[in-house]
Amino acid sequence: IGLSPEDDLLLQVQGMVAEYERAKILERSRRGKRHAARQGAVSVLSGAPYGYRYVGKRDGGVARYEILEDEARIVQQIFAWIGRERVSIGETCRRLQQEGIRTRSGKPAWDRSTVWGILRNPAYAGTAAFGKTRIGPMPARLRPVRGGSEQPRRAHRVYDVAPGEWIGVPVPPLVEEALFEAAREQLAENRRRHRQQRAELHDAVRV
Repeated sequence: IGLSPEDDLLLQVQGMVAEYERAKILERSRRGKRHAARQGAVSVLSGAPYGYRYVGKRDGGVARYEILEDEARIVQQIFAWIGRERVSIGETCRRLQQEGIRTRSGKPAWDRSTVWGILRNPAYAGTAAFGKTRIGPMPARLRPVRGGSEQPRRAHRVYDVAPGEWIGVPVPPLVEEALFEAAREQLAENRRRHRQQRAELHDAVRV
């Protein structure tokens, strides 16, 4: 805190300049990563999904995904259950637990969201996606959150980006394109079926 109005003004100006420089650095970093992604650089991806191991430049000269055979077989089994046998995600989770297959973190039970994320990840078909999310300003609150502060801790939030705007980065595929598409179609079918069942249950309760 300054001892005079001039000191306070200087402090505020310094804070504004620092925030401006931070925004410019982030923007240059985003542009650099997008350019690298268009060139097919795996180094722009954050880690490796289940079934792969990320090899950095320090380890192998060129950043890349390496297939983990044990996990890859599980990924292929998940796609086969959904895409060929047309089972639900819940049934897939039960089968994984019954066979004693643990998650990467060692959990005996698989979350539906984990399996859903695997089935929706285009990396398994050979093209990892860069730029699936973006950072934008926090929308204005109509009313303060009960029990919380009036102002959010962060002035920004993460938004999903439409698949058409993703940048594809080639990686080793684990499943064929046809099986990946079949699994995605089955997910949509399961979702429609679930909504129909909920609607029928709601109508039955109203009657």
